[in-house]
Parts: sequence; C-alpha cells; structure tokens
Amino acid sequence: MNLGVFTEYVAADTIEELAFKIAGLNLNSVVLSSYPGLDIDFENPSPAVCKRIANAFSQAGVVITAVSGYSNLLHPDDRQRSAIHRQFSGLIRLCQQTGVPMLCTETGTFHPQSEWEWDPSNSTEQAMALLVDTLKPFAQEARDQGIELALEPYVMNVAYSPARAVELMERIGQSNVKLIADPVGMLTRVTLNEQELVLADMFRRIAPYIGLVHAEDCRPDPQGHFSWLGAGEGAIDYPLFMDLLVGCGYEGPVILEHLKEDRIASSRNYVLAQWTEALRRSKKEQ
Repeated sequence: MNLGVFTEYVAADTIEELAFKIAGLNLNSVVLSSYPGLDIDFENPSPAVCKRIANAFSQAGVVITAVSGYSNLLHPDDRQRSAIHRQFSGLIRLCQQTGVPMLCTETGTFHPQSEWEWDPSNSTEQAMALLVDTLKPFAQEARDQGIELALEPYVMNVAYSPARAVELMERIGQSNVKLIADPVGMLTRVTLNEQELVLADMFRRIAPYIGLVHAEDCRPDPQGHFSWLGAGEGAIDYPLFMDLLVGCGYEGPVILEHLKEDRIASSRNYVLAQWTEALRRSKKEQ
C-alpha cells in the first residue's frame, strides 16, 4: 500500500525539513497542505518556489501525490468567491510547475459562514448546475496543464451522497476529473450504524471515478456532527473499509488525515495491518 499524509499534520521550519520528517515516518507520499519557510503568492506562484518544493520532496524520496486546494468554490459572497477562484487557478499552476499531478477540493456549500456546514440550497438543481458550470472551466484549465482535479463528496456539501457525486462526474464529463473516496465524509450520525450498507453503496457507485482515498476516523460529537480522529481511533469499520477498497481494485495512494503528529506512526501501522488482512481475506475467497 502506498500510504501518505497531509503535510499540515507534521511540524517543520522549512519545506526540506518537512519532506525528510515525512520520509522518516516511513510514508511514501503526501498531499501538500502546508509550506513551512516559504513565502508563496498562491495566485501567482513563482517558478523558483515551485522548484524548491519539488526538489525538497524528491531528495527525501517522497512523492507529492496532490496539492490541497480545499476551498468553497461556491462561496455566496461575490468578492470572496472571486478571490477563491483566482487562488484556485494559481494552485493549478503550482501543480504544473511543481510536477504534481492532482489538485484536490470540496464540492461547495451555500452556507454563509462555513465551507463545511449544510445549507438547504445545496440539495437543489440550481446548486448542482452552478457547481458544474463553475468546475468545467477549472477542469479544462487543469487538463491543459496536464493536471487532474479530485473532488471530495461530503454530506454537508453539494455532492452530499454517492449518487449526487456520480451525477456531478457525468455532468462535468471530463476524464481528468476524479472523486476522492473518504468513507467518513459519506456518513452521518444516523448512518454511522449502517456502514455495511452505506459504504458498500458508496464504493459500488464511485469506484470508476476514484482518484484518491483518505483514511481517517470519527465519533459522534455531542455538540454537532462528528469529532474527527486518526485511523483506528473511532467508529469506522476498517475491516469493511479495506475489504471494499481491495474489492474495487484501487491501487493508488491512501492518505492519512485528521491526526496529530505523534499519532501518525500508530495510524500508519493500523491501516497497513487492516490492508494486509483484507488482502488475505480476498485471496482466501478466490
């Protein structure tokens, strides 16, 4: 298994230190979500900064699988939305100049304060149409630069279900647009107790579009939705998750998320052990 992590969970003073610390954690890849020691204009990243990033991870032997571009592309405020769009275009160029093949983002919400909270407008046809119209030019821009866009469905955003995510893929209709498989993101406090049904449906529907996989965990939050945790620390059925992942034929990176630096090693070992057991079960069934 090609296991990686979001860089924001590893503290460092420079991009070089960051890369070598991640290599020292026996991880093969990263989603770039922090830039220690660098002064970056994300709307217009300089070739020199991009070269330094690429060199740092290359010398450490770690692959930058994707750049984190998580931002609410549907922000209801016109000025903020325009600024977000300019930065997103800049991140496409950062990917191209750094040699990173993928840029990740969410599917947006009309909630006025939080990009991760539900708004009733998210479920409308108008929301889906606007999301498609917004993403198509970015998808073409990314395609022109040889970059894939990876969109993460989430129960609080416009692509709030596997069916809605597949509809989004079909309506965009560009081969360089993929989905991120994150089981926690497709669950609610109610369906957390129905994982066998919900996760099986998720993988069945989105398997042809998966470009990246996240590994994290959760528990119900008494004050709201979920408390986010590292893999193996919550209520996610990891044997089921890994069986479904093996079964869908995905062979790309799996990225650890929502964990503290001192928990990375234990989460890595947990996911690898669960993956190994899932492979064993799969071979036994053949």
